[in-house]
Amino acid sequence: MSDTNHALDHLLARYRAVTPDPDPGAGFMPALWQRIEARRSFAWKLRIYARGLVSVAAAVCLAVTLFQFSPLGAAADPFYNQTYLETLRNDSSPETLAYAAVVPAEPGQ
Repeated sequence: MSDTNHALDHLLARYRAVTPDPDPGAGFMPALWQRIEARRSFAWKLRIYARGLVSVAAAVCLAVTLFQFSPLGAAADPFYNQTYLETLRNDSSPETLAYAAVVPAEPGQ
């Protein structure tokens, strides 16, 4: 068992010799973030912008839907609030108006 512990201590001592300790100075975290930002690719930035665009599009769709079903979005014109039969019943134009151009005017009038 002590041979295994001795081999592990030797392995860890070699590892410490190869990998130096990071410098814990004042610029450690800013330098670390600069290295992280440098590795981020264009695709990562594009993905962030796309997520934002999808969020804005969803918010606009929700706002338009709420406006459509709200009383403010309903048109004041009764044309948009009536059925086809109600519109025909309330129509004040005579049915013969469509035939006005076909029927010749009587002479003398």
